[in-house]
Amino acid sequence: MGDPGCLSLFGRDEKAHRLLAEHLTAEFRVKTIARDRTVDEWKLRATRQDNHWFDCLVSVAVAASIQGATLSSLPRQTVPPRPRIRLSKLQRTGAKP
Repeated sequence: MGDPGCLSLFGRDEKAHRLLAEHLTAEFRVKTIARDRTVDEWKLRATRQDNHWFDCLVSVAVAASIQGATLSSLPRQTVPPRPRIRLSKLQRTGAKP
């Protein structure tokens, strides 16, 4: 408890905590290498189907990252911004986004 990056749960509702744990463990990671890059793919386990809370937790983490939130214990990675392209320009050139 209190370590950088930890996830703590409020209250003592064991039923809700068990349900959250089931949702968070409903998927497993598979490292995939293609086109000279490595990505993590998440696959559903055959025994557990509900993963809605996992999806919500991941979405919140992505939103926080987009807003600039970071874990202080991890090195900050900077990605150069991509140039903005207007849809009208794509349509004129016939390029695909």
